[in-house]
Amino acid sequence: MKLAMIGFGQAGGKIVDQFVEYDQRQGSGIVRASLAVNTAKADLLGLEHVPENNRVLIGQSRVKGHGVGADNELGAEIAEEDIDEVQGAIDSVPVHEIDAFLVVAALGGGTGSGGAPVLAKHLKRIYTEPVYGMGILPGSDEGGIYTLNAARSFQTFVREVDNLLVFDNDAWRKTGESVSSGYEEINDEIVTRFGILFGAGEIEQGGEVAESVVDSSEIINTLSGGRGLDGRVRQRGGRDERRLRVTLAVHRQRRRRVGQCTHDQPDHVAGAEGRAGAVDPAV
Repeated sequence: MKLAMIGFGQAGGKIVDQFVEYDQRQGSGIVRASLAVNTAKADLLGLEHVPENNRVLIGQSRVKGHGVGADNELGAEIAEEDIDEVQGAIDSVPVHEIDAFLVVAALGGGTGSGGAPVLAKHLKRIYTEPVYGMGILPGSDEGGIYTLNAARSFQTFVREVDNLLVFDNDAWRKTGESVSSGYEEINDEIVTRFGILFGAGEIEQGGEVAESVVDSSEIINTLSGGRGLDGRVRQRGGRDERRLRVTLAVHRQRRRRVGQCTHDQPDHVAGAEGRAGAVDPAV
């Protein structure tokens, strides 16, 4: 599956940056284009793999490159005001080579949770390719404002995309580990698991070879139909053979309550261990 990935906000940019590194390392050819959009200049400068000309700083007239904090209403306003600037970078995307757009953002912050739905709506209006979202839920110890932002962003984001993939930070934390200390490992889990899934059917150039029960057309059909997909991928490397269980939980847009985003019924959440409606991840 060929994707144009757009990271919105700090977490979204970091995840897309890591996706690019993963794609280059695996030679899978999943990422046909990568962009990062942010209101904080320092976050864009910290990226290593997204091309510099595809890093878009928005809101300079209002926040002077210092970000919006946890104010996702301001994040949404800035995204709407500067959408033409974002589109200028998107114009470089080889749309004829991609199967879909993927907009990645943390749902609890300000820039990503506010701006990602705005961008998704814009892409749906301009392009015929499917637009998918990937939302990262905040950890339960990150504070009430982040939980509230996530509930609001989820409700808006899910309306603007063809399907929303949600990753639960809490499900992947080690016992006693804070979300902040586990960011790198959590991002690696996101990239590895969804990278293998999106890479189904793609030919890798050397390295580990993946055998999958799904190919890209089946992924697209599943996403367009709003059904859940449990993709199993077998990786062979040296003497070890391990099975990664990748859960992609998708849902129909108007059948989910916002409460599912923050309560213990996340049947739309990838890797929500031991919770109703989810599949326990097995590695």
